[in-house]
Amino acid sequence: MDKKQQLRQIIKEEVKKVIAEGTRAIIGVEAPNGRIVGVYNHYDGYPQHAGKMLKKYYNKPNDVKDLIKLGKNGISFLDKSMKGGKDHSFANPKDGETIFYGRDRGEKGNMTQKYRDRGSIKHDMGADYFYIYNMKDRKWQYQPHGSDEWKDV
Repeated sequence: MDKKQQLRQIIKEEVKKVIAEGTRAIIGVEAPNGRIVGVYNHYDGYPQHAGKMLKKYYNKPNDVKDLIKLGKNGISFLDKSMKGGKDHSFANPKDGETIFYGRDRGEKGNMTQKYRDRGSIKHDMGADYFYIYNMKDRKWQYQPHGSDEWKDV
């Protein structure tokens, strides 16, 4: 392979990497004592998608707890439902279903982060947004990376 072909191959591989990147987020739950448990979400973590999904479909404490539990190995893509089913997998996702790395791809790694309070939060894992469901107030808030301000979803 000549240098021109090598360069084309390198560019092609780099473009694939850029296209495959996602807008990452941490999705967490805040207990009444202020402690927070969050899980990693890879794709479409921006408020117009993840924020909208969380507010509309994950607005009850039990739903939030289930989302965090199923997401302990990471969430690839957040959607309307967490049901999954035999016709849903990572390679062949069912429309409208959240894709989990653990349940749907068999990942074993722990993608859970724990924080003592909001002041100790770090945007780990390259997260662009951090979402918190406050159990006491029963509402979602988010913080963009680089901001100290929390906004209602």
